[in-house]
Amino acid sequence: MPSEQRLHPATLLFDIAKHVRRFAVPGVLVLFGASQSSGGPGGMFGRVPAGWEGWLLVLLVPAVAASVLRYLTFRLHYDTRELVIRSGLLFRNDRHVPYAKIQNLDAVQNVFHRLLGVVEIRVETGGGKDEEARLSVLPIAAFDEMRRRVFEGRSAEPVPSTTDQAVHPTADTAQQTLLHLPLRELLLCGFLENKGMILIGAAFGVAWETGLLSGLSDPFFDAETFGRVFFRDVARGLFAGEGLPLAAITVVLVGLPALLLLVRMVSMAWAFLRLYDFRLTRVREDLRIEFGLLTRVAATIPIRRVQTITIHQGPLHRWLARASVRVETAGGAGAGSKGPRDRQWLAPLIRLPALPDLLEQIVPGFDLNAVTWQPVHPRAFRRAVKPGLAIAVGVAVTWFVTIGPGAIPVLLLSVAWASIAARQYIRHLQWAEHDEVVLLRSGWIWRQQTLARANKIQSVSFRQSPFDRRAAMARLRVDTAGAAVTSHRVDIPYLDSTVATGLAGRLAAQAASTAFKW
Repeated sequence: MPSEQRLHPATLLFDIAKHVRRFAVPGVLVLFGASQSSGGPGGMFGRVPAGWEGWLLVLLVPAVAASVLRYLTFRLHYDTRELVIRSGLLFRNDRHVPYAKIQNLDAVQNVFHRLLGVVEIRVETGGGKDEEARLSVLPIAAFDEMRRRVFEGRSAEPVPSTTDQAVHPTADTAQQTLLHLPLRELLLCGFLENKGMILIGAAFGVAWETGLLSGLSDPFFDAETFGRVFFRDVARGLFAGEGLPLAAITVVLVGLPALLLLVRMVSMAWAFLRLYDFRLTRVREDLRIEFGLLTRVAATIPIRRVQTITIHQGPLHRWLARASVRVETAGGAGAGSKGPRDRQWLAPLIRLPALPDLLEQIVPGFDLNAVTWQPVHPRAFRRAVKPGLAIAVGVAVTWFVTIGPGAIPVLLLSVAWASIAARQYIRHLQWAEHDEVVLLRSGWIWRQQTLARANKIQSVSFRQSPFDRRAAMARLRVDTAGAAVTSHRVDIPYLDSTVATGLAGRLAAQAASTAFKW
């Protein structure tokens, strides 16, 4: 295969389909409005021919012309140390991407890509949230060639001359399979992940807006019986001594489990389509992820660029001895990233006995079972329970206004729950310092453990609020590159101020003495 590549001719088909999809909704509105055109005799614009709105669709022509120009001028060249991308006719755009800076090299194939034997390639570096380049579309053999040259360029190996024959991924080096999810594990992952509610919620919204929901539910459900009146009657029956709506309660008790079962089944089907044949392999110093039935995704995670590792466990995960593992890398993982979000899931589902071996692949010498966890300050419970008690009192006051003295049991239950929740939260809030990593685990219903590597730490924050200073406590936060807003970070509250000062000093000194490598 030559060192210079052009886009596949199918690029024009995919670009035109993309433009048609963008113009679909405006086009339908325009065509619908053309039937009641403002032109012609009697129209607002009488001098304009009737149906002139339909000619607005000619705006599609410049978009198609731009796609043709991009196809004709695009060139992809492999230099000794960098990837060179050239495009443009009047305004030339040359991008030079060093192989050593390429962090992720991802490939996305939907059904139409696979039918035509092409692939969309996304090149990401650590320099921003968006991908450095999106190459749509190239032959599959071109992706194999690009991946081989990038990996050889990282290791400073000479790139041998090539011919027009295809280069396969097996030419890189031997692959070590770290995780493969069979059908049973895929369905179990969907059952535990429970993303079906999102899909059902979207379908519910469409049915609500179109009026279909009313037509289906009105013959079976009375809005007055199963709306706000239902909750009011139940509250009065429990706290005011009035009769309970037994018929409505029976319908709810039967319908709620059926709905929950439907949600789980939809989630299992979604996981099967999204994560089909999920495979995690290691090739040299890179982790490769491949998954998907309809849309096939191939993503690469350089091990040296992994910033944090987070282990997630829900109640069912612990009961079935499973966990989910997420990683964050620098660049392309933060908010606004358009790359494959599923790359962050290093293992959507993994058995607990296999978890230490997987972590050891990323952090050599690290043993999760040998970690000594440290508790937070002994008086942390007193601090953590106060917000919960304030909320409990507020809820009880609201109920007292609504149902009167029957709010006393609500107050007692709210106070009990606030105390139990705070106690369990503090009990499971622990931190650890182990060799070149710092860890935090939190949560008592849904638990998370996050590991941050010392050589990836960018800043260590020591914080004290007025309440912290009064209680001789402090908060320690570790920041790494690529952390998203919703990430579970190493952010340890309720630490003894002396302990926090010493830990912050050690982490800062360790991070400063370690050469930071992207």
